[in-house]
Order: sequence, then structure tokens, then C-alpha cells
Amino acid sequence: MKRYIAKRLLWLIPVMLMISFIAFFLMYLSPGDPATIYLSQGGDAPSAEAVANLRQELGLNDSMWVQYGRWLVNLFHGDLGTSIYTGNAVAHEIAAYFPNTIRLTLLATVMTLLLSIPLGIICAVRENGILDNIVRVINFFFGSLPGFFAALMLIYFLGVKLRWLPTVSSGSAKGIWMPALTLTLTMAPAYIRQIRAAIIQELEENYIRMAKARGIRERMILYHGALKSVLPSLFTIIGMNVGHLLGGTAIIEIVCTYQGLGRLAVNSITNRDYPLMQGFVLLMAGIYVLVNLAVDILHAYADPRVKKRLIAENGGGRRYAKKKRIL
Repeated sequence: MKRYIAKRLLWLIPVMLMISFIAFFLMYLSPGDPATIYLSQGGDAPSAEAVANLRQELGLNDSMWVQYGRWLVNLFHGDLGTSIYTGNAVAHEIAAYFPNTIRLTLLATVMTLLLSIPLGIICAVRENGILDNIVRVINFFFGSLPGFFAALMLIYFLGVKLRWLPTVSSGSAKGIWMPALTLTLTMAPAYIRQIRAAIIQELEENYIRMAKARGIRERMILYHGALKSVLPSLFTIIGMNVGHLLGGTAIIEIVCTYQGLGRLAVNSITNRDYPLMQGFVLLMAGIYVLVNLAVDILHAYADPRVKKRLIAENGGGRRYAKKKRIL
């Protein structure tokens, strides 16, 4: 397993280099001149001489490869550039919004798991029962509901009618609950379907039937057998959704007026703030790659079949077999 983890970590180097090049290349091909955009913030058209001087100062007259190399060197030193719109460091702009997004991601993920795991188990155990059919209908409704519409619906009922939550996320402790509930309602259907399908499939395995025939309680069978087998698929869907939550919730953040990275990304696109867009793309891609790496490693540890195969492929098959005989 150590060799497998080391290989995956080494693969991060070319992957991150490729991501950095794509992020830079896309911004390089974007329409508009950064120097002109920066000088036009006051509303007046800049002179050609001022634009030429700023381009020379920023190194925009150099070739793409020279600019990419300079940007990459600065990146290794923690310098993501300077925002064209605000004049602040890109790292500072991202750091101001990043904690809010982390809090929203963690809260939405925990709420989704607390809702999805019990419902998925109950629906699997009572397959085609009344509760299972009701949950499937609700799942179909919320699973097909656009995120912005779910946010508007919650704002209307919980904020305007019932006044349980603020309609504007102004930075208060209650402000995070509206976008978190919206994300939970839109993510939970996928989790419930995944857990339900995995447990139903596992309950049809021969070892589960043998355990039932021996008179072992259903609760023990679920906990020691079916639930442990569901963990690998659960890790996978969590990894996919965490990457989405960190940067793909812009519409919900805008509707709920939540100050997160998604809102920052939309503002950078609106203002044509290319350095900030580059920093955002690079950060989100890096986090997504790291999260999926962690999920793959957890999947390997949680699934004995995958763990055994990886150990055998990396030359540890004999040690693994010897350990199993001892146990």
C-alpha cells in the first residue's frame, strides 16, 4: 500500500503541471487586454502610450512560454498574481472567501450524510414498501429540481413565510443554514439512491443469506456486513460532491447572497479579472485532485478486494497472504 500511495503522490506532479498550463493557456487566449482592462476601471479610455507602458511593465509583450514560466516560478513562491479589479493579491482575495466555503461544504456534507444514510438503509431493508416508495418519489422531485429554484423555494417558505431563517446571508451564524439546506436537499437524493442500491445488492449476497439462516439478528448483519461493504461507494460519491461543493455552488451562493468561492469566481468573470480566475481554477483543480486521491486511498483501505489486489500488484502479495494465515 505504501508503494501505491507513493506512486499516486508522484503522479500529482505532472497532473498539477498540466492543470497549471491549462489554467494559464485558457486565460492567455481569453479576449481582452489585461492592461487595457486595468486602466479602464475609472471609466475613461486609456491612451495607447499608457497601455503600452503597462504592458511592458507587466511583461505582456513577452511570448506565451516566457509568461507561463514567469507565472509558474511565482506560483512556486506562493504568488498567484494581483487582482486587476481590486489591486489586492489573488491569494489574499481567495483566502478571504475560502473559510466560508469550507464551512458551507462541511456543514452541507454532514447534513446530507445524516439524512441519507438512515433513509438509504431503511429503504433498502423495506424495499418496495410504503416508506421506500414515498422516499423514491421525494427523491425524484428534489433530484430533478434546479439548485437555484430550491434556494428560492426555501427562502420563500423558511425566510419569508415562517421567518425561521434570514433571507440574506449577511455573515451571521444563521446565514449559512439557508445555502446548506439547499445543498442538502439537492445532494441527498443521489446519496440515498447510492446507499439504497448498494445495500440491496449486498443483502442478496450468499454470506448474508447464510447469516440469516443461522439466526443472526438483522441489525448485526447490517452493521457488520452490508454497511461496511457500502463504505467504498460512499467514499466515492463524497469525493465527487466535495469537489463540486468547493467551487460549483456559485448560483446558490448568489441566490442566498453567501460570500463564498463560487460567488468570487462569478465576480472575477464579470469583471474579467484574469489573474483571479487563474488562481481560482488552479485552486479548485488542485483540491479536486487531492480529494479524489484521498478517496482512492480510503477506498483501497475500506475494500479488502481492492487492497489485496493493490498489495499483490506492488509486490506485497506474499506478506499479505502470510499475515492472513496468521490472523
